[in-house]
Formats: sequence, structure tokens, C-alpha cells
Amino acid sequence: NFHLNIFEAMRSALLLFSHHLRISIGLRELPKLCPECLPETLETEYFEGVPGQEPPRLKGPVSPETFDQAARSGKVLILENASAGMALEGWSCERLAQEFPDAKMRREYDWVKNPEDRNLQVFSKVSWTSTLEQGEDASERLRQDSSAPPFAPFYWGVREHRNGDVGSKKVVKRIQELIASSVPSFMDKQNAASLFDNAEFWMGAKGTGARAHMDSHCISTLSVVLHGERRWRIGPVPRLAKGAGRSPDGEVVFDDGVAYQLGWKPMFEFSLKEGEAVLFPPGWIHETLNTAEGCTVALTTQFDIPIPVRYYRTFYNRLRRVGDLNACWEWMVGWPGAKPSKDLTKAKSMAEQLFTKKAEKLSQQELDFFDLNEDGNVTQKEFIDTFVAWAATEQAIKKEKRKNMPRCDMAWDEKVFAGKGGEL
Repeated sequence: NFHLNIFEAMRSALLLFSHHLRISIGLRELPKLCPECLPETLETEYFEGVPGQEPPRLKGPVSPETFDQAARSGKVLILENASAGMALEGWSCERLAQEFPDAKMRREYDWVKNPEDRNLQVFSKVSWTSTLEQGEDASERLRQDSSAPPFAPFYWGVREHRNGDVGSKKVVKRIQELIASSVPSFMDKQNAASLFDNAEFWMGAKGTGARAHMDSHCISTLSVVLHGERRWRIGPVPRLAKGAGRSPDGEVVFDDGVAYQLGWKPMFEFSLKEGEAVLFPPGWIHETLNTAEGCTVALTTQFDIPIPVRYYRTFYNRLRRVGDLNACWEWMVGWPGAKPSKDLTKAKSMAEQLFTKKAEKLSQQELDFFDLNEDGNVTQKEFIDTFVAWAATEQAIKKEKRKNMPRCDMAWDEKVFAGKGGEL
């Protein structure tokens, strides 16, 4: 075991080294929104893995440093043995029903029978663990994409505990304690509060699953299979070309079914077995399917240490324009530390003054935004170049027309380089 742990620690360190090496030698960039704008990296090079199959997989034990660096960059990872040592390790649907008989949840996609999304299913009535029922519009979703999950899962939204209908105060207190004792070994223990505040348990028999959608979370997601097995299909926020428009504030784009309608092709498709987890950043379109015999249960939640600021900078153009992430825009325009100037010469002068004033007092998030080579330090050139590019990007984004449905490019391959290049 000692030698195995050393080997896996070396693999984690190698992944971290590989990431920094790729940053230092440069990754291919997609055509920019404007010549002076922030670049976006080719998705397949930034996220690595095998397109159509798995993202990078870490067997563990994963070091806190490796996880922290990956999370800062908004990487997608499979983490083996992620539930090891968790208080909830191995908990099945039946175990949850036994421990929380009075807790209440709901079936997803039940809009006709349950238009207000009330939690009507009591855990103790365990027939739910084997029930298969198609949700609303299931036939249409399967027509749009034959790989979509055919049956609706059950959702225990612990994150909604303040609404008072997920269970009694005793239930909420107990699950909070269990989640606090289930912070993975590779994660900052201070995340216990955010893991609880964002916790969702997704459960159901073989064939149930969540349809492709985009969440509005501004922080990264970790989903752990506690019992059973889950197939995942997942892909990045779509590209938004120049002239494709931008969402009005708060306008959700990728609600149920939209990804299928637009011909979504996930970047990764893989299965997670009991104890395994997937990490992914804000905005990634994702779909799940329970594939094990019996009932599968997964804990899906978000954590706020660290915030994936490098990811936001790397894909700023699209993240700042898709309405599902409207709640994150205030962060994005705040990290540079000043309002963007329309005059890029003035923006450069402003950046010089800001650097002189703030260079030694950058917060961790500000440092991640400006630290292009990820060496832990921000040079004057990094600060000024990034600030000016950000200001140019903001101006270019503001020229985009507001559209309820921006023209999304669902591609993530290299075909974009077959043209002449230049602006998007």
C-alpha cells in the first residue's frame, strides 16, 4: 500500500507538472471576439482527456495541491476512491430511507402532476427505489437524442432546506453533520458549509437520470456516486461567435431539452462506479443515467474554495454572454478592480496605476485572474496585458445584441482552424 500510494502521488504530481508545462509552451487559441480581446483556448487542449470518452482520471490518493490547482483552473476530472473515509461512503437508497424515513423529495420532470415542484415523495415508502416513470416530454427528448435518459430520477434537494419541506429540523441537522464528515480528503475542510448549502441527492432505479442541462452555479461541482453506477455525458459551454448575441440578464438558455434541440454532442462520455466522483466547472452542460441494477444514489454539490477564476478568464467571452451564468457576471467584471475604459490607451494607463497600487495586495482571486503563467506571481506585463484585453472584451461584448437565444456553436473540435482564422 505504501508503494502504491507513492506511485499515485507521483501520478498526481505528474498531472500538475503536465498542466504547467502546457501553459508554459502555449495552447492553441480559438479566433478572438476582437483583435485585442482575451483569447479562448481550444477546449480539447485545455481540458485534455479523450474526446468522446473520459476526461483525465486520477486513481488517488489525490493530493490537496493537485486538486486545488485543477479546481482553480476549472478542470474536468474523474477521481477514483473519492468517497473513501466519508461518513456517507457506500450509503444506498435503502440506507437513506432507513435513516431518514420522514425526509421528503420529488420526482423530476413531473410538471403536470406537481407544477410547483413540491417534495411529495416520503423516503419511507421505498417502492420509489424501483419505480420507473417517464417524465413530461420524455418521448420528445428521446426523439431529439436517443441516448437521453428515458425515466425520471428522484431529487432530494437538501440545498432547499430553508424552505422547510425536505425534512424536519432533526433531519436537516443530521444530514448537515453527515456532509460535514464527508468532505473528501483532497479538499479544503472549510468547504463543509458550502457542500451542505449546495447539496443534492440524485436517486433512482436503472434507466433514470437527469436530462442535459446547464446549471447556474458560479462555483465548481463535485458529484460522488455513493452507491450504484452512473453514466455521464458532459460538455463545455458552447462557443459564441462575434454577432451571435448575448443573453438578457437572467435569461436561462439551456433549460430542459434545449441542448438536444441544438444538436449537442458531449465532449466526454463515461461511467462512474461506486466511490468515484467527477469534478467540473460552472456552465458545463451535463446529463446522467443510472446504469446499475437496483437503485443508484449520488451526492452532487458545489464548493467555494477555490473559485475557478482561471477558467472564467480563459473562457471569458462565452461565460459572460450566456444567461444561465448571469449570477456570475458581477464576479467576472469585479476581479480586474476597475470599470473597463472604451479607450484602450486609457485602459493601459489605468492598469499601470492599479498595478502600482495593488501589486502587493492582490486577493487570491485577483491573482488567479492576472497570473497568466500560473507561477504564483503577477508581473506588471501580465497585469497590464490582461487588464487591457479584458477591457477590450467587455466593450466587444456590449456591442452584441441582446437575444433570448444567442446563436450557440455546439462544436468543440478543431474544424474552426480549417478557415482563415481571425476574429470569431
